[in-house]
Amino acid sequence: MWEYIAKRLAMVSIVIAGVTLVAFSAMYLAPGDPAEVIALERYGEDLSTDQIETVREAEGLDSPVHVQYLIWLGHLLRLDLGKSLVTSEDVLDEILHKLPATVELAIASLLISLLIALPAGILSALRKNTFLDRGCMFVSLLGVSIPNFWLGLLLIWLFALTLHMLPSFGYGSLKHFVLPALTLGTSMAAVTARLTRASLLEVMGQEYIVAARARGLDERTVLFRHALKNALLPVVTFAGMQLGYLLGGAVVVETIFSWPGIGKLLVDSIFARDFSMIQGCVLFIAVLFSLSSLAVDLLYAVLDPRIRYDRHD
Repeated sequence: MWEYIAKRLAMVSIVIAGVTLVAFSAMYLAPGDPAEVIALERYGEDLSTDQIETVREAEGLDSPVHVQYLIWLGHLLRLDLGKSLVTSEDVLDEILHKLPATVELAIASLLISLLIALPAGILSALRKNTFLDRGCMFVSLLGVSIPNFWLGLLLIWLFALTLHMLPSFGYGSLKHFVLPALTLGTSMAAVTARLTRASLLEVMGQEYIVAARARGLDERTVLFRHALKNALLPVVTFAGMQLGYLLGGAVVVETIFSWPGIGKLLVDSIFARDFSMIQGCVLFIAVLFSLSSLAVDLLYAVLDPRIRYDRHD
């Protein structure tokens, strides 16, 4: 197991190294001279050539690109993500300040998704080809088809503007959680329910399930002791990947509901052309997603003892 963890961490390191290249390139892929953009944020509209050149020298933008990248990488290894061009605050501090809001929303959304999807998927599998099954799958199809941004606006119109039951934006109370968590959770639940149904139907047709029934075990025991645990393997994979996506910041939903998380911070930084903050957010999201994937792989061994991670994997 430890050998597998070391191999996975090595793969994560390679992925993150590739992300650093993409994040660093953001400064040069954006239109305009990076030095001029930074000087504009610092000095305002009335720029002189001397001010631009001063910024270019101070930020090391007069060095070759590969030298700039190596210097920037050296700062990253010391956990120095630089300063925001807009607020002049430390980038890592800003991200860590926004992280709790994103974590809270991610956990709430994942719980809503599982509370809806698992019962719906199990009932659909147990009542295959019945009215209940078709109804659940039709609703899940609608959930898959509706984009998050449209669902979020629809919920705002219904519960905030029409019924005046819930706030349409902001952060601070349990009421503020409801609409963004529902927006993310219901769309995830649609896919999770279909995946649960398909996985459970496949497992229920296996020989060991037939043998368990032949021994006289009741359906409840067959379902919960034998079938469900194995059927949940792909569901756990999907849920773990979705948690990584949510922890990275659900950009659209956080923007719609003005949720003060990492996703909204990234969007605001893009509009403000805050290169340092963009690079920091992208790197942070990549690290969270990679660690989430590693955690899912390790959880497989807990759910299925037959899985062994050895040097042949």
